[in-house]
Amino acid sequence: MALAAISLLCFAALLPFPGLGLPAGSGKLEQVPVRVTVINELTNEQISYSTTVLEEGLMFGALNQLQDTNDGFKFTYTIHKTSGIYLESVNGLAGSDKDQTHWELLSERAGVITRLGVGIGCYQPQRDDNMILRFTTWAKQ
Repeated sequence: MALAAISLLCFAALLPFPGLGLPAGSGKLEQVPVRVTVINELTNEQISYSTTVLEEGLMFGALNQLQDTNDGFKFTYTIHKTSGIYLESVNGLAGSDKDQTHWELLSERAGVITRLGVGIGCYQPQRDDNMILRFTTWAKQ
């Protein structure tokens, strides 16, 4: 939950700015190719999508671009006034406190998978990045 709070705060800090985190005076930025892989660890299902994101843009923009251009991909989110964007569901599947499930955000670059330290409102994918949305569980404490 702390990771979610930090990542959402990052987006909230960008809300007052019209460029939504894009560099000021950056001129014309190009669209760069990225991939989004959705993994459901509970059912061992995986599907990958190709899309683009504005160079130096945000994961949130890439997910919106994908949703706008591919009828097979949908996501929902909420915007918390104090903490920013929170990913709720992907393709109709939402995390649940009762079931101890959530969407984990990862990135794969050059074959190395890392857990993101920020959320969809702050992460800036790079050219040919594979953004992984993994539906998983957490252990009871």
